[in-house]
Amino acid sequence: MKERTIELFDGINLHILKTEKFKTNLLAIFMLTDLNRENVTKNALIPAVLRRGTANLPTMKDIAIKLEDMYGSIFDASSDKMGDKQVLQFYIDSLDNNYTLDEADVLKEGTELLCDIILNPLTDGSEKFKEEYVIQEKETIKELINAKINDKGDYSINRAVEEMCINEPYGLYKFGYVEDLENITSESLYSQYKKVLETADIHIYISGNVDESEIENILRDKFQNIKREYNCNISSNNVICETKDKVVSEKQNVTQGKLVLGYRLKDANLVDNIYKMSLYSAILGGTASSKLFMNVREKESLAYTVRSMYLKHKGILFVTAGIEIDKYQKALECIKKEIEDMRIGNITDEEINDAKANLITAYKSFNDKQSSIINLYMGQRFFGVAEDIDTMISKIKSITKEEILQVAQKLELEITYFLTNN
Repeated sequence: MKERTIELFDGINLHILKTEKFKTNLLAIFMLTDLNRENVTKNALIPAVLRRGTANLPTMKDIAIKLEDMYGSIFDASSDKMGDKQVLQFYIDSLDNNYTLDEADVLKEGTELLCDIILNPLTDGSEKFKEEYVIQEKETIKELINAKINDKGDYSINRAVEEMCINEPYGLYKFGYVEDLENITSESLYSQYKKVLETADIHIYISGNVDESEIENILRDKFQNIKREYNCNISSNNVICETKDKVVSEKQNVTQGKLVLGYRLKDANLVDNIYKMSLYSAILGGTASSKLFMNVREKESLAYTVRSMYLKHKGILFVTAGIEIDKYQKALECIKKEIEDMRIGNITDEEINDAKANLITAYKSFNDKQSSIINLYMGQRFFGVAEDIDTMISKIKSITKEEILQVAQKLELEITYFLTNN
């Protein structure tokens, strides 16, 4: 699936992924803005308030009825982080026009609805969101932030990120902070919303069998009145926190310990090493035949769960393990031994081939879901590239053992985090 990009306005780009494979069209709008403590909570709140209602459809019920009339179209909005950027994302999934019974232009209706939600919000008068919606969504965000402690696995990773990236934007929690909610008003939130519209790096993706000129014309019409002051770069300015061998232990009422090791890819171009590090992580702990699974979990019985994951937008590798608390030292030593083995080249051809096969299968599966392929392309856009699945697979196949060793030797341990019991 090839990507075609059209610049609509300064900093607003349309990316068309034309395909006849699906019976639906998926439209996704991403707004990337700088991730910082001052605005992270407000930015997380914006999609939650926007989804509550528009000037034309003032309640969630009104929006739901409209979606139902559009052959049960699906809408969603959320916020996340990508590298040192915060991403406000909006989706609408609707039936392809070729499958409607009454020749309805569902693509046009869906595009106009999503633009209405983003660009024409319900307000109390001028320059302020509806007060009731802001108050209610502040409570919802507060519950989300407070609930992060409930899943101990995710909580441990978030805490490791906070400690490892303590002086970097990426260390901020994607939904923000409870203490910042009190000072957010409907006026201040609306002001931040306008700022995001004016300055964000906006990428619009459409996947499906679409009329390209129709979608382009609709979007040009809807976005033309935004006063743009775009002057930013989509890629992160990575501020490297020079931590090394930092050890953090935290106590809670848990029965299973959560161990997280955070490694940084030092002195390396992240773009050049995306596929090498993906393969490295797959060999280390990304599959059921990986080193960590076979040795730490199966052979030594030191972990209930153990895996590795690579955050390509930050050049960070995490190893996570759920362990018995009294096996902390043995598990730590065993994990470090597997990483050292890879550093010195103890990697078999069978391990490399198995990992490549798993990655290739995973890449091929992206083509089976429109949201997956859009998120994959958006993740690439962060690095300024636009490679199709076949190109990605070709690059995975071409990686040599020597290239894996190159990245293995550039990984440095920065954080060891352990969630233990009281």
